[in-house]
Amino acid sequence: MVVQMSTLYLKGFVRDVKYNPCLNPTKYEIYSISDFDVNAAKAYGLINLGTSENNLAFSKWVSPKRTRTYPFARIYNTYHLNSKKVTIIPIIKDEGAGTQNNDRINFITFSWMNLLNIYIILAYYEKAERKTGTTDRITNQILNAESVNNKLVEVSSHQASALHWNTNHFMADFEKVYLNAVESYEKIALAERVAMHASQDHLQKLEQFKTDHQFCLDAFKNVTIPASQAAALRESLTIHVLESLDENAKGVFTISNYLGGEYHLTADEVYWENDQLVIQESKNSSKKKFPSENDIKDGLFKLILFANLEQVAIGNSTDVEFIVRLKLIGNLKGTLFLPNEMEQISRFCIENRLTRSQHNTIKLLNQETFENEKLEIWITRYKYQQ
Repeated sequence: MVVQMSTLYLKGFVRDVKYNPCLNPTKYEIYSISDFDVNAAKAYGLINLGTSENNLAFSKWVSPKRTRTYPFARIYNTYHLNSKKVTIIPIIKDEGAGTQNNDRINFITFSWMNLLNIYIILAYYEKAERKTGTTDRITNQILNAESVNNKLVEVSSHQASALHWNTNHFMADFEKVYLNAVESYEKIALAERVAMHASQDHLQKLEQFKTDHQFCLDAFKNVTIPASQAAALRESLTIHVLESLDENAKGVFTISNYLGGEYHLTADEVYWENDQLVIQESKNSSKKKFPSENDIKDGLFKLILFANLEQVAIGNSTDVEFIVRLKLIGNLKGTLFLPNEMEQISRFCIENRLTRSQHNTIKLLNQETFENEKLEIWITRYKYQQ
């Protein structure tokens, strides 16, 4: 079953980002910069730079597509650490001509990371294996570790903001890394005798990212944002019923900061409630009590930026009052709003026979809403549950 959703275009302003995540891991792997291997490392952790309390908090993406493999959840796991935050993103991820998975990094990812002060390292896959029993799919892709390590060393001594680093890194290195990725997939195709997506398509797209034969961030933005927004609009017309509310719209934001930059982001749902605009991310499970932990963290991370907006306006209208909300849908009885009193939380957990771990998750989420003023969490039952 699908429902139609409209789209609401909004403007926002962010001066600074302050957020206290609470659903944090209790342990982190610590790696030495001298022998760090991005391929062997876990999805997130700390890199010891060789001096006391001098670390990089890193996360890595499997694909440049934000909706796959929970890259935002990985960054969330590092966000509370008092270290420079770095995320490693493959510039292209092609999984073979027999799949539709042939993704490229886009400007909206650049926007998210700039606004949240996260340093990007562009990476590329250089090796892979043909998937057993196929001629047009690959697996076990391996990033070029040397180029990642070189950039980690550079980031470690970079004194300016992530915006400054990311802008310079994209301008100086985007084309080189992109061409390395394209060339590597050509080599993989030959070595593994496997059909890959056409290199020419990637090369033609790269030319669109250029002005006067040089990579240009404005061109990159102008090419990738309409495609991203078109995808968001397609999703807004085919939202699964689990993710819908009766009067919701997809939110497409143009966000500016004090440096004068403009960034473009999307929110799952926006709607009016008690004369306030609710900016909402929804995560759901129709069979389990809760969405997965990665789903929850993905939703929370997306809301960090929205929770730090100083102003929100619809189109060219005056500013509106707003809150941000994470909606968690599960196989539950009743509804629980956070922040809330512990007595109410305990009653809800007992009624739903939640495990100690699930109870603890709700307590940590409750703490997160207390520590972040504009954040609310709505835990409720699947709407069409019998």
